[in-house]
Amino acid sequence: MQAAHKPEWLELELDRLTLSPLRPKGPLAQPAPDDIRRARELGFVDPITARPTPDTGPARYEIVSGEKPWLTAQKAGLATVSVRVRPGLSDADVARLLASPDGGAADPLREALALRARVRGGASVTRAGAERGYPRVVASHLLRLLRLDPAVQTALAGGRLTVGHAKALVGLSPAHQRELGARIARDGLSVRHVERLARDLRAGARARVEPVTAEPGDDPDSRRLERRLSEHLGVPVRLRACGGGSGQLTLGFGNLDILEGLLDRLGYRDGTD
Repeated sequence: MQAAHKPEWLELELDRLTLSPLRPKGPLAQPAPDDIRRARELGFVDPITARPTPDTGPARYEIVSGEKPWLTAQKAGLATVSVRVRPGLSDADVARLLASPDGGAADPLREALALRARVRGGASVTRAGAERGYPRVVASHLLRLLRLDPAVQTALAGGRLTVGHAKALVGLSPAHQRELGARIARDGLSVRHVERLARDLRAGARARVEPVTAEPGDDPDSRRLERRLSEHLGVPVRLRACGGGSGQLTLGFGNLDILEGLLDRLGYRDGTD
C-alpha cells in the first residue's frame, strides 16, 4: 500500500481512461454548459485520480475520482487531461472512495490546510503540491482558499459553494465575499457570472482608491516602453521616474490567475524542487 501514497502525475488521452467497474450503479453526473464552455476556453479541467488497469497495452487507467471532469473534457473537445495515478489502490480502497458522497473527491479546505502545514514547515509550494499529487498551479489555487472569509469557507465545506465559485471570491473584501456567497446559494449563479461580478467589484474598488489621473510632461519614450512591456507581459505596466535616475516599475493584474501567469512568464519559481 505504500505506492498508493506516491502518485505519479501524467497527461493522458481521454480514451486511455475508463469508468471503474466498482462504481455504484446510477447515472453519471453530467457537466453543465457553463463547465463545458469554461473548459473549452481554458483548455483544461480539474485533475482526475486513477489507477492502472493491469495487462493493458498501451497502458489504460481506471477512474477512481473525477468522472465529471472526464466527461467535461470529452464534451469540450479536449485531447488530454491531467491524471494522478495511484498504482497501489486495492479494490477495497477504490470501492470505499467511489461510495463516498463526493465520489472520492478530496476536501479542498482540508487539502489546503495540509499544503499550508508543509509550506510552513519549510517546503516550497511546488514540493508540497507534488507530495499530494498536485502541480504548482493547483496547489496555489488551493492555498488561496484559506484567504476566504470563515463564513464562505463553511459554505464551501458544506457543499453550498463549488471550488470554482470560491476561487472567484478570493481577493474580495470579507463583506463582498459573504454577499456574493449568499447570492450564489440563493440564486444559483454560475461560476462565469460570479467571476464577472467579482471583476466589477474589484474594478470599482480600484477606481475609488486609485483614481487614474493624467500626468503632464510624461516622457514619450517612457510611455512607449510601457506599451511594449505591457504587450510583452500581457498586463498593464507603469513607469514612474523619481529623480536622480531612480524610479518605479509597476505591473498590474486583474486577478490571481493573471498574477500566476505573469510570474510564470517572468520565470519565477518558488523553490528549486
